[in-house]
Amino acid sequence: MGRFGILAGLVCAMLAASGLAFARGPGMTGGVAFKFGPDLAASNWRYIGFPRRRGAQFTAHGEDTVVVQTNAGIGVLWHPVPRQMSRASKARWRWRVTKGVGPTDLTKKGGDDRTLAVYFAFTDEAVTGNVDLMDLLQNERGHLLVYVWGGAADPGTVLPMPYFGGRARTVVKRAANAKSGVWFDEMADMRVDFRRAFGRVPGRLVAVAVSSDADDTGGLNVAALADLCVR
Repeated sequence: MGRFGILAGLVCAMLAASGLAFARGPGMTGGVAFKFGPDLAASNWRYIGFPRRRGAQFTAHGEDTVVVQTNAGIGVLWHPVPRQMSRASKARWRWRVTKGVGPTDLTKKGGDDRTLAVYFAFTDEAVTGNVDLMDLLQNERGHLLVYVWGGAADPGTVLPMPYFGGRARTVVKRAANAKSGVWFDEMADMRVDFRRAFGRVPGRLVAVAVSSDADDTGGLNVAALADLCVR
């Protein structure tokens, strides 16, 4: 094996140890993909639940897919972003909804259920150690750009998120009435959307997350997300 092959092997091993892999697909050359399986915890995913709320069940299906079920509950699954990807500007993923809550008002606290959401967390700070997503947000040190499948607004609509003191915005990708049982491919220009949402350039990308929310409506969400990557 030549020097290049050895180096490539070492890089692959380092990525795998962090729950990451080289991104694949159009426009993702030089990016990283977030692995889910065969085990979520081993792939460096962390779960966030909420007091006095039912949770959500996240299950890895192979390396590239996570299935989530939420029965009148809410949960968030998140993963830190490696420092070499902190200036990432593009994201891609695929998602499918089998069952989901109906249209809701995504700007209303206590009434903003959505079937599936993909979070991208940014901070203006120079991050050198481990990042904790909830600590970052609760201490007003980060901003969230959240792409959702849910609500009633048209795709592309940017809405204020009724949490985190104005430091979070929702971008609708698929409304709640989008066709179920079908995989949709998505691509997002995070920096363009961040500027639309907040009127400024983003800081460093430090975490990604997947969530499902049905606690306000008491509904049932069954959905899947696959091939999540950033570049």
